Amino acid sequence: MSELHQKMPRGRPKTFDRDMVVAVAMRAYWEDGQSAVSLNEVCRRAKISKPTLYKEFGSEDGLKKTALTEYHKMTLAPLYALLQQGRPFGEALDMLTDYILCDHAEHGMPNGCLFVDMCQCRDQLGDLAGGQVDEFKALSLTVFETWIENAKSNEQLPNTVPSKTAAIYIDAQIACIMNLQRQGASIAEVSAVFRLALSVFEY
Repeated sequence: MSELHQKMPRGRPKTFDRDMVVAVAMRAYWEDGQSAVSLNEVCRRAKISKPTLYKEFGSEDGLKKTALTEYHKMTLAPLYALLQQGRPFGEALDMLTDYILCDHAEHGMPNGCLFVDMCQCRDQLGDLAGGQVDEFKALSLTVFETWIENAKSNEQLPNTVPSKTAAIYIDAQIACIMNLQRQGASIAEVSAVFRLALSVFEY
């Protein structure tokens, strides 16, 4: 996740830099909450005009979808990859825990999670960003459910809890931790809560 800590270009770019604008928007939405950041504010931070932004992304909805897609690629896709490597369940669970409990400040990242924020504000989003949220939500639950199913088939987890229920539970605990981070909870507090929540999977 340290790759997220990138220096932003200073000054007005001579030519339109799409990647820079997406990075600025993504960080603004992530840091302040997507519902609290206006399109004018994104334009101010990226040092571009609103017509230029509209020309490239079509609308604010299009920009939010693009920012979420970039966030997913940089933060969520690596998490899914950890769970798709076929590692023993306990080992993968430890890796998941370490990944979620990453010290955001140490890596120059805002607290919380842009995806979680957009999920919780789903009804405020347009069709493009909202549809992307739904797609990524379904993907997350599928990844978690498949991971649980594989652990069961390898006799690393009991069959007492339905895999879909376990997937929803894991997703909810991650969202809880991201909210605690955004609220300023200490790393120790966040770690204790998350480890307690996942202790139900110890077998």
